[in-house]
Amino acid sequence: MMNLNLHPMSALVGAGVVLLAGVLSAQHVANRFVSVRVLETPTLEVAPHPRDYVRFVEGTPYSVPPGKILVVTGLHVQQYYPSEGGTSRWVSSLLIDGVVVFEEFHYPGLPSSGLPTVAAPRGLTATQGQVVSVAHSLKYSQSPTLAAIGYLVDD
Repeated sequence: MMNLNLHPMSALVGAGVVLLAGVLSAQHVANRFVSVRVLETPTLEVAPHPRDYVRFVEGTPYSVPPGKILVVTGLHVQQYYPSEGGTSRWVSSLLIDGVVVFEEFHYPGLPSSGLPTVAAPRGLTATQGQVVSVAHSLKYSQSPTLAAIGYLVDD
């Protein structure tokens, strides 16, 4: 029988390398399972095509075309030069078939509450054949010009 002599330091280094290789390979397998689980549930976000965006101003009602749904995203104050020092409070409104469905209140010195575009509530839609319009409550000559913004999707 052969006599085998093993140096103690070599035995410790060898055992450490084997242990380290085992730990690293176990972590590699665990990471692979996590990435597979994440890839099984992808999220898909779709934005409307630019040709589907719609913008219409006050005084020009918009009729939703057949087979389409209009998703309203906001109201925009195009021009507002307040007369009377901007002391009037006013309301901009979005109407569907003549019924007010969204209002934004504006205060003195802050057109559109400080923002030129105000987001509409999520899920505000008009279906085919409905007429959508915008209006405001001011009656003097330097009234704001309002626009509604949205996009069309298939019904």
